[in-house]
Amino acid sequence: MKNTNNVLSVRVLGIIAIMVIFTISTASCFGQSGGGKTLNSAEELKKYLDSQPANSPNNPIKVSMGANAPMLPKIRVVLNSAGKYVSLNLTGNALTEIPYNAFYRDDNKHDDIRGCEMLVSITIPNSVTSIGSDAFKACFNLTSVTFQGIIDKDNIEWPFHGDLEKKYLAGGIGTYTTTAPVDYNSAVWTKK
Repeated sequence: MKNTNNVLSVRVLGIIAIMVIFTISTASCFGQSGGGKTLNSAEELKKYLDSQPANSPNNPIKVSMGANAPMLPKIRVVLNSAGKYVSLNLTGNALTEIPYNAFYRDDNKHDDIRGCEMLVSITIPNSVTSIGSDAFKACFNLTSVTFQGIIDKDNIEWPFHGDLEKKYLAGGIGTYTTTAPVDYNSAVWTKK
């Protein structure tokens, strides 16, 4: 009887340990939507990126952001000023649109007169229903775009370099890649 109780106790403890490990790993996955550090503001992003070592486009810093449309230009400024290559996951919030020039500045404001050169990959959540023209203009290192939802052809207006819009409208949800540096007119994208 004693051996049976000991075996049962060991099995119960083993099950509890497995449940604890599963709970911790699940919480970690959900807390870091798509991997990387989860942040909620451009200020948090700046502080986090400033604390990271220099990197290359082949080893981007993974960041998940709970962002809304007005935050996107601020995120672009932080990415460029930090000088760190980033893989950005926007799935942390109910972002519904990526507006015209969101990651590109074409006016004469002094804060940053260029595209988001440090953006290597982006995940666009299924909550996004429109992407404005030139949203990712001059993002010459953007070589991976993941669409988690469907955007109607009337609500996507040439936001990317090359043939990505055409490929996405034909191929739908998924990850599309190209090589860097991205040529504005002739980039050829492939669905993974």
